[in-house]
Amino acid sequence: MNFEKLATFFAEGTLFNNLSKEELTQLAQIARERRFDRGQVIFYEGDLGGSLYIIVTGSVKIVIMADDGREHILGLLHQGDFFGEVSLIDGEPRSATAIALDNVSVVMISRDDFIRLLRENPEMSLKIMVTLCERLRKTDKHVESLAFLSAPGRVAQVLLNLAESHAPGQDKNITVSHKITRQEFASLAGTSRETLTRVLMDFQDDGLIKLEKNKIHIYDRLHLKEKVV
Repeated sequence: MNFEKLATFFAEGTLFNNLSKEELTQLAQIARERRFDRGQVIFYEGDLGGSLYIIVTGSVKIVIMADDGREHILGLLHQGDFFGEVSLIDGEPRSATAIALDNVSVVMISRDDFIRLLRENPEMSLKIMVTLCERLRKTDKHVESLAFLSAPGRVAQVLLNLAESHAPGQDKNITVSHKITRQEFASLAGTSRETLTRVLMDFQDDGLIKLEKNKIHIYDRLHLKEKVV
């Protein structure tokens, strides 16, 4: 993408959408593109954090690994989403592993270039800090749901999050297309695969959802939200 297309892409995303046109152009000048194949590790937990990533196409899962090798999914990210922002700011090692769920195209911004740009534009720093605080609040809510919600509540919350990412603001007849396995879904909900399957079948029997291969139809988000307890 050229600078103009990159600036437009940044404006449509979640991290930089409150920046001015001039600020977006400056940002586009320090960005570069990169592609990853399906299943490829973008970075590992513990790697030195050198870049911020913004997804152009494809999906990425962010995971942490338990000592016994089990994988816990912290998030599923799609077009316009960003990751790697914490290590970009503090320079500390990565706190999680990022893996491409399919063929992924990203825009990368290196830490050195980013820090230099922020030093030259203090107002830009404040705008980006607001967005990063919103991300932290969402992370806190995810941790809270794993700690206090029942298994059906956690599964319902994951479904609601998927619905919001696929159809923001839509309440009825939402179709979520995905490429995640049942095990990955269970990890995201903080439950076992067996429990996940049982809960999904219960939701389907209740007429809240319909399951198809790589698709979930959510009929009514408001009724599904009642399960988040």
